[in-house]
Amino acid sequence: MAAVPVTIVSGFLGAGKTTLLNRILNSVPSDKGKGLKVAVMVNDFGELNIDSQLVVSAEQNMISLENGCICCTVESDLIAQLRKLLQLREGRPDAILIETSGVSEPSKVVNTLRYPEFDNHLTVDAVISVLDADQFTNLEGSNKRLAMDQLSVADVVVINKVDLVSAEQLQNLKDNWLFPNACVYETSYGELPLALLLGQQAHHSAQSEHEHHHCDERCQHQHQHHEFYSMSWQSEQPLKIQALKAFFHSLPASIYRAKGFVRLSGAEQQMFLLHKVGSRLSIDRQLNWQGELKNQLVFIAGEPFDKKQLLADLEACVA
Repeated sequence: MAAVPVTIVSGFLGAGKTTLLNRILNSVPSDKGKGLKVAVMVNDFGELNIDSQLVVSAEQNMISLENGCICCTVESDLIAQLRKLLQLREGRPDAILIETSGVSEPSKVVNTLRYPEFDNHLTVDAVISVLDADQFTNLEGSNKRLAMDQLSVADVVVINKVDLVSAEQLQNLKDNWLFPNACVYETSYGELPLALLLGQQAHHSAQSEHEHHHCDERCQHQHQHHEFYSMSWQSEQPLKIQALKAFFHSLPASIYRAKGFVRLSGAEQQMFLLHKVGSRLSIDRQLNWQGELKNQLVFIAGEPFDKKQLLADLEACVA
């Protein structure tokens, strides 16, 4: 039985990994011309796995790995789920997609996939690193080091959100931050042909295999220095839009990422998707919502923050 190719979709917080993952899943049937069975694993750092709710529903197996980092605290869960997929008699996947959390190191996931028990059963097709063209150069300290580690192991780099930067900014980003051996694609909203993202293994050389191994050791050492903190909040009451915007614009800079779903006063029967990346905030209506009508938010920060104050400020946004 042929080894199942695994594609890892990585990248720092808010780069657009889930958007790209959805592009891949929406393209699989039409590009392949057959019912390709794809298993999807989604890892979110917080207690609520917001990303798994955003992935398109299709024929795929959906596996949620939440409340921890896929390369350390939930690694055993990853191994257990991979074993289950490989043991399936019916529905064994033709391909596996793993979306790591924004604070994970893909190099350590690559190491897991190369455990002896997966020899001849799994093969690393590609490590894709998604990069936010608008926010990447603003990263500092440990955030910057982690983002660079994610890039260092990538076979494919997707520079996303290029519509938000000038040609000069984009060129500066490419000249100063990218690694020379990766395939680099520029896009907005993750719009790329499937052929550029999957089936990369045939292009891997023995040299690239060696580079993966070298980066694995360096990135494992660096991981000790990355500390991230998260908090989740749920509520059924609708929120005041202006108060909510003011709340997010007043957050400390250390809270780099926030995401989730919110109910808004005046539109209580609809849900809105909220994203905060750095200083950028978006709140967009969700059409044909099938889930619960309640607020679900996750906050991720690079240093400890006052959770009691944050909860109090959120409660003040309730209509």
